[in-house]
Amino acid sequence: MRGLRYPFLTLLLLIVCALPTGCGRDGGGRVAPASPPDLLVIGIDSADWNLLDPMIAEGRLPRLAAFRAQSASGRMKTFVPLEKSPLLWASICTGVGPEVHGVASFLGESGRKAPTGSAWYAPAIWDMIGAAGQSTAVSGMWTTYPARPIDGVMVSDYLPYGRERSVPLARLVYPDSLSARVVACRVDPDSLRARDLARFLPPGADVAALEAAYPRQLRNLREFWAADLGYLNVARLLKDVADFDLFFFYLRGPDMMSHSFHHYLKDDPASPRNDPAELAAFREILPLYYDWVDEAVGEVLSWFPPDRQAVILSDHGFFGPRPNGRGTVEHSEWGIFLVRSPLYEAGAVIDRIELLDICPTFLSLLGLPPAKDMPGAILAQGLTDAGRRHVKQMEKHRVPSYMELCPVEGAEAGLDPAVGEEIRKQLRSLGYIN
Repeated sequence: MRGLRYPFLTLLLLIVCALPTGCGRDGGGRVAPASPPDLLVIGIDSADWNLLDPMIAEGRLPRLAAFRAQSASGRMKTFVPLEKSPLLWASICTGVGPEVHGVASFLGESGRKAPTGSAWYAPAIWDMIGAAGQSTAVSGMWTTYPARPIDGVMVSDYLPYGRERSVPLARLVYPDSLSARVVACRVDPDSLRARDLARFLPPGADVAALEAAYPRQLRNLREFWAADLGYLNVARLLKDVADFDLFFFYLRGPDMMSHSFHHYLKDDPASPRNDPAELAAFREILPLYYDWVDEAVGEVLSWFPPDRQAVILSDHGFFGPRPNGRGTVEHSEWGIFLVRSPLYEAGAVIDRIELLDICPTFLSLLGLPPAKDMPGAILAQGLTDAGRRHVKQMEKHRVPSYMELCPVEGAEAGLDPAVGEEIRKQLRSLGYIN
């Protein structure tokens, strides 16, 4: 148990976990979860209700719509000015801002040293629950390369890169014993067939002709979907490795697809209307990608009991192209947040949740208190009677800090310069770096 390395905090957590939290039957007769419960988290980068709501109204996204009916849900306010995904997800996972966790840039941006999985300056949710003996499976999360030791499995965000190497990058996975099986989960973008890609294109489209006419767009589609498919394969693998207390599945593709294709939406004033053929080819590609995301989310949900606590969220929303540039200016300050738990009323509407409230809420769902040095609060809207009692206890018994669980910066894994340039090229194409 990792917590034995931190005897004071471990003892404190054990005392807090033994406190009564109001678990039992709530006002609606449902049974609140025993402590510690399990939690599934599905992160969909850049998901925005402005896109999802009309699709749900059309009868699309049936899995997300069904999950929403089982959940308390609403909009999540992200950081303003709008920030980059590595910073936002690190804040979601740590409960503190970038001035504390230290993740503030992409690889090599502005001449700064890139943040890595071994150099976060604050503990993540998997470190906190690990101190209480709970395990995590997390895959694809930003700035987790090189993968570092946790109680469970970490598959880093570098898995899709360096496919041309004869030997995979070291420390793609922790523990290393899973490396070969995880690397085998990769999907080569060039292995995707025309009939695979056709699902994102107009009915009857000549995929080969479109690939010849619009090579950049089709290349992006291949690479972004292949990466998401690879991490879905990883999740399929990890669900059979162990019964993890926290299963964290993350999809980056929706954000990448949004940066590349949002401007083709038929109602977007920035659409390339001077090229009707191009607009016709890609006008529906982003909603069609979300149809696939809905299928992936439904599959992951199906692996777990229907009463498993689960959260679906994004780090920000997506405006689309703005007059003053690309990259983060295309982001919206409103992401999505849905929580299914006996602690929250199904169908409740959450007026607002702040990004820094998410980690305290994760901890509460897992039966652990947040820390006093976390600025956010446990989500207090939409609670059942049992949920109100539980949250009151968790807030009352906050621990002083989890900072002693901060990962120790270790030796770098020795990044291949070709892999670094591969990542920079992709980030430039999305407008994130120059």
